[in-house]
Amino acid sequence: MKELSIGTELAQLRKGAKLSQADLATRMGVDQSSVSRLEGEANPSLDDVQKYLAALDGDPTAKEFAEHLASKWELVEKPHFRHPFRKELRMAEGARVKLRAFMGDASTPAALVQQAKLYDQGLREAADYLLDLKHNFAFVGNIMVGKTTALCFVADLLIKEAKTLKQRVALETGAGWVTLCEVQVSALNPGPEEGGRFGLVVYPQTENEVFRLASDICASLIAMRDGKESESRVPEEIEKVLRSMADLPRKPAKGPEGGLEDPLLELAKTYGTPEKLTAEFKSRMRLDERMTTDIWFSASSLQEGLVWLQAEFRRINSGRNAKVSLPKRIDVFVPMPLLKDPPYDPKFIDTKGADETAIRPDLQAYLDDPRTVTILCSHFAPDATMLDVLDHLTATGKAGAIADRIVFLVLPRPDEVLAINSEDGAPIDKVEDAYALREAQIRSRLAKFPGGKDLPILFFDASNEPPVPLGRRLLKKLDSLRLVQAARLKEIVSATDDLVTKYQQQQVQAALLKLAGRLQQFLATYSQLPPKTIEVDTRLLDALNHRHARTVWASARRNGEWDNLDSYQIVGVSANMDARARSDAAAAAMDAILDELSKDPDCVAIQTHLPVLKKNVAAWKLKFLEEVSRRSQEIFRAALFPDDGLWNECEAFWREGRGFRAKVARRVKTWCEDPAQEWVREAIEGIIRKDWQDFFITPIQAQCNQPEPETTSAA
Repeated sequence: MKELSIGTELAQLRKGAKLSQADLATRMGVDQSSVSRLEGEANPSLDDVQKYLAALDGDPTAKEFAEHLASKWELVEKPHFRHPFRKELRMAEGARVKLRAFMGDASTPAALVQQAKLYDQGLREAADYLLDLKHNFAFVGNIMVGKTTALCFVADLLIKEAKTLKQRVALETGAGWVTLCEVQVSALNPGPEEGGRFGLVVYPQTENEVFRLASDICASLIAMRDGKESESRVPEEIEKVLRSMADLPRKPAKGPEGGLEDPLLELAKTYGTPEKLTAEFKSRMRLDERMTTDIWFSASSLQEGLVWLQAEFRRINSGRNAKVSLPKRIDVFVPMPLLKDPPYDPKFIDTKGADETAIRPDLQAYLDDPRTVTILCSHFAPDATMLDVLDHLTATGKAGAIADRIVFLVLPRPDEVLAINSEDGAPIDKVEDAYALREAQIRSRLAKFPGGKDLPILFFDASNEPPVPLGRRLLKKLDSLRLVQAARLKEIVSATDDLVTKYQQQQVQAALLKLAGRLQQFLATYSQLPPKTIEVDTRLLDALNHRHARTVWASARRNGEWDNLDSYQIVGVSANMDARARSDAAAAAMDAILDELSKDPDCVAIQTHLPVLKKNVAAWKLKFLEEVSRRSQEIFRAALFPDDGLWNECEAFWREGRGFRAKVARRVKTWCEDPAQEWVREAIEGIIRKDWQDFFITPIQAQCNQPEPETTSAA
C-alpha cells in the first residue's frame, strides 16, 4: 500500500466531501489555482493545511485527519493516515507511554517492572509487525508442478494477446528444469498512462562457483563418454544455461536416427582432459564481459512492458544475454500492483523447484519468516514432498506456530480434474464436486499435523479458471495474519491497563503470588533438561546414505554445502528435534498450569495477564528451538567445513564407482566419532542446555518474584 502525500490526502478528503476545487477555493477565500497547487504538494505548510481542513468543517474524516496530523507519537513510529491498522498502533503508543511512566515510577515494585517490560516488548513487536505493510508470498513446489504459471496468473503478469499458456506468462515456464534460480517480483509506483519502468536486477553466482560448475560439466561429460558415469553431475537447468553462455547448446541431430548433437562432446576431442576442456569452456563464456546486473525499460503501456519483460527475462534465464552472468537470484520490478487494490505491499517469490527435498535453507528461511505466506504447490494428487514439509515442521516443534502462514495450493492439469471417480466408483461430472472430494482426501492427510485441519486448501487450474478468486484468498490470508497480531496487541493493551491501575489491589497481589508459587514449582521440576534423545549426526548420515549420489557428490565437492544437501542445516535440524523432544514435557506442563489458573476463582483478578503470559511462553519455546538450530549449525560448520582433507577423500570416492554414498557416510561417521571431535558434541549439548536457560527458564524466573500483599494494621 503506497503512502499518500499530504496534498493527495487533502484532495481525497475534498472528493469524499463531494466538493470541487472551486467550491473549496470559495470557502477558503482563495483562487482555484491555490487549491490545485496545495493538493499537488507532498508536504505543504501546516498553516495552509489547517486552512484547507477548516474549509472542510463538519466532515468527520477531515476532522480525524486533522487530529492525526496534530498527534504526537513518542514510542511507536507514526503511521500514515490511511494505514489499515492506524487505530491499533495508536493504542500501542498510548499503552507504551503508560508503561514507560509505570516503570519509571520509584514506587513501582521491582517485580512488576519485569512484568511491565514483558508487556512493553510484546507491544513493540506487535506494533512493528502491523506498521510494516510488506509481506511475501513464497511459491514452493516440486519441479514441473506449475508454480511459476500460478504466480504469473495471480500477479497478472500476462501477455493478453498470446495464444498458448506458455506464451501468456511473462516469466519463463516449460516442462520442468526451467526455473534457474529464485525470482522475486515486486511492484513499483505506476507510471504515466498506465505505463512505467520495468526492471530486472540480477544477483550473479560468484566466478568461482561458475568455474566449479563448468568443471563439473566437463569432468562428467568425459566420464560419460568413457562409460564411467551414466548422468551429468550438474542439475539440468544449470547445465543448459552454462552451455548457452558458452555457445555450446545441444541440438536435435539431423537424419533418421535422431538423438542429440553435442558440440561440447566434439570439443572434447580436441581438449581431451577435464582440465583443458574446462579452460576452453570457461573462456567461451566470456565472464569478463558478463558484468551487467540490472536492466530497465520505460514502457508506454503495461502490455508493452510485459512483452519486454518476457523476452528479456527469458534471455537471462537461458543464458542468452551476453552481458549477464549465471544468476543466483533475479528480482523483477513492474509498475503495477501485484494484486487488485491491496491494502499491503506484497512481494511474490518463485522459489527454485524442489528436487529430492523441500527441506532446504532457502525454503526454511521463508517458513520461519513471520511476514511470509508459504504456498505449498502440489499436483492434483498431493505431492509427498510438500507433505514432508509439514512433517518436518511437526518434528522440529514449529508446525503450530507456522501453520497460520501456510497455504496448500493444488494445481491440476487440463482435463485432470474430471478424470477422477467418486469413492463409489461413479464418474464425477462437476469440477466443484471433484475439488470437494480431493480436498477431503487431502484434509485427511493434513489432519495429523498441528494446525493441519485448518490449513487452507485452494485449487487453481490456469487453463480454465480466472485467478481473481485465488488472489482474494491470498489477501484474506494476509488479513488473518495481521488480525492475529492486532488481537495480540489489544490483549496486551488490556493487560497493561489492569497492571497500571489495579496492581495495588489485594486480589491482584494475591493472584500474582499464587501464580509465582506455581511457576516456582515448575522451575523446581523443569529447570534442567533430560538427557539427549538423538545424536546430532543421525539425520546427516541418513541423508548421505539415501540422497541421490550426484547430490552427495555436489555437497562433498563444496565441503558439505549444497542446495539439496546442506550438511550443517541437517545437523541444525537434528539438534532442533532433540531439543524439542527434551522440552515438550516442560512446555506441556507450563500450558497446563496456566490453563488451570485461568479457571481458578482466586486468579480472576489476573485474567488479562494469563493469556499474555501463555503466548509469551510459546514464543520463548520457539525462540529456544530456533537458537539451538542456528548455533548448532555454526559449531558443526566451524569444525567440519574447513576439513578439506575429509571432503577431498569423500569427493574422490566418486571415481571408485559403486558404493559412493555409503563410503561418504562411513567417512563422515568416522569423523564424527573420532575422539578429537568429542568437543563438537559437548559444545552442541552445552548450547542446548544454555539456550534452555537463557531463552525459556530465565524469562519464567523473571515472572516469579511478586510483591508481598500489603497488610492493614489493626486500629
